[in-house]
Amino acid sequence: MATLNISLPDQLRDWISTQITSGRYSSASDYLRDLIRNDQRVLMQDSQWLANHLQARMATPDEAFVASSAADVKARVRKQLDKSA
Repeated sequence: MATLNISLPDQLRDWISTQITSGRYSSASDYLRDLIRNDQRVLMQDSQWLANHLQARMATPDEAFVASSAADVKARVRKQLDKSA
């Protein structure tokens, strides 16, 4: 296992200490490992969502798309906003 030394402002160090005192984490290392794992999980979920979203769009036949000018798009959005108001 590798060692990483980091510098934190007192406020963040106090936050970590509070998390350890609460009993949820056994050490600062435990807390930071959990933060990193959660960050990895979120990034993977975001990446998977984007891949799924794009895959569905890429599978859409070209003829399903309609050419729209900026003015068309703005008019359509204004119409939707007027309906929701």
